[in-house]
Amino acid sequence: MSIQVLSEKIRALQSDWPDCWVGIRDVFRSCCERLGIASPLDQRASRLLAGGLSVSNFVEHSCKNMARKSKEPDYHSRLHTAIVLESLTALLLERRKIDKLNTQSLIREEILLMVAMAGHDAGHDGSRNSSICQLESRSFRFIRPLLEAAKCDERDIYAIKRIIWSTDPTLYEKLHNGAHTTDFDLRKPSWQAVLCQEADILASAIPEFEKELTRSLADEWRKIDPISAEGLLSREGRTYFLSHYAKFSSPAALSFGLREIVNDQLSKLQER
Repeated sequence: MSIQVLSEKIRALQSDWPDCWVGIRDVFRSCCERLGIASPLDQRASRLLAGGLSVSNFVEHSCKNMARKSKEPDYHSRLHTAIVLESLTALLLERRKIDKLNTQSLIREEILLMVAMAGHDAGHDGSRNSSICQLESRSFRFIRPLLEAAKCDERDIYAIKRIIWSTDPTLYEKLHNGAHTTDFDLRKPSWQAVLCQEADILASAIPEFEKELTRSLADEWRKIDPISAEGLLSREGRTYFLSHYAKFSSPAALSFGLREIVNDQLSKLQER
């Protein structure tokens, strides 16, 4: 899958939102099908997949309830979760193209990442962290009972918690730097975190989607922090995002040309 194909997937999701919304569970299932994740799986992977479907269903229904009360966040909505799942799927497919010898040998790890990102913003209320991993810890508390009910392996539940925690943006730079002390390996926790971080912000780094997504996040922040919300919409805000958060250091991200996409934007911002 190329950036162009991923962009088409994102445009389709945005077009469907919210009136013709397909649902997070269907997006999760569709992404898994494109990854070739289907029965028969070993018991551990099968339970993870069941847990992912349960988490997706929970996110859909809890957000739908918030939407009925006009409380679903402007940015951290079901649409964001779906875009992240599509972005992660694209990165995983690109990783397979690069690592041809391990195309099907890391299915469980791929499911693990998909489940984590299906639930990484579960219960998000549009607020911001006042302490490290505050919202991320809350999301994990929402989905842990679902993973336990699916009888997921405790090691996988812990890994999902770690991955969700890693989506706190203040940890991005540290975790990218740590991952680069070793060769890329999807079985390594540091690289799992990096790939999920990249999926979380990938769409926002693409110029086509920049304005709409940044405006959505600003609308969300404006309710609690109007000054920071306006900062997001400024040239300085965009420069900070691209410089500090849009790291894109995995082999899949580099193959997509995401580093060049980011550097090109930074060059244009400096010329203004």
